[in-house]
Amino acid sequence: MGRPNAGKSSLLNALLGYERAIVTAVPGTTRDTIEERLRFGGLCLRLTDTAGIRETEDEVERLGVQRSRAALEGAELVIAVVDGSRDYTGEDREILRAAERARHGLVVLSKRDLSAAVAHVETSLPVIPLSSVTGEGLDRLEAAIAALFPLPQTPAGEILTNARQAEAVGRAAESLRAALEALDQGLTPDLVLTESETAMSALGELTGRSVRQDVTDRIFQRFCVGK
Repeated sequence: MGRPNAGKSSLLNALLGYERAIVTAVPGTTRDTIEERLRFGGLCLRLTDTAGIRETEDEVERLGVQRSRAALEGAELVIAVVDGSRDYTGEDREILRAAERARHGLVVLSKRDLSAAVAHVETSLPVIPLSSVTGEGLDRLEAAIAALFPLPQTPAGEILTNARQAEAVGRAAESLRAALEALDQGLTPDLVLTESETAMSALGELTGRSVRQDVTDRIFQRFCVGK
């Protein structure tokens, strides 16, 4: 989020690696929210490029601003974009206050390539000078987002104690490979989902969350268990 022409759409395009949002020198180009997903900082992010927040008499732009505020309310992370090549304004200050009230927030000083000096902003949030044109600062933004959402520590591993467990892991791995191949080939989502569910079911046999019928039959054969 940010003022019109602060560099929000340019940042979205830089993160995605292609021109997803229209960028012009005319303030208020973005009239609606634009959503895209990408992997960044080890996380799967759903980015929402919003219309620039300002008071306006334009009916369409005003609706876009309303959608921007609605997206702000439901966001887990707010990246407040401030034009680092221009003077800090009262509108910028209000936007930063809104970002500070969010669950998580960061401030990006955009257009670093247009100004060598870092603009002064009043905020308690981390501030990252950045250029969407040269890519300077994108690595710092990635590290800052990763620090806000640390991934859980994964265990060193578990030992498979019998052939049934090894066979279940093998089936899970094969189904995951098939799902990845389906994604790479652009096949229908239902095929990817089917292979993913098969993998989850196989892994569930290790945890006891799912049990195949033939395994249940062997349990009743080997042990005296009342049905």
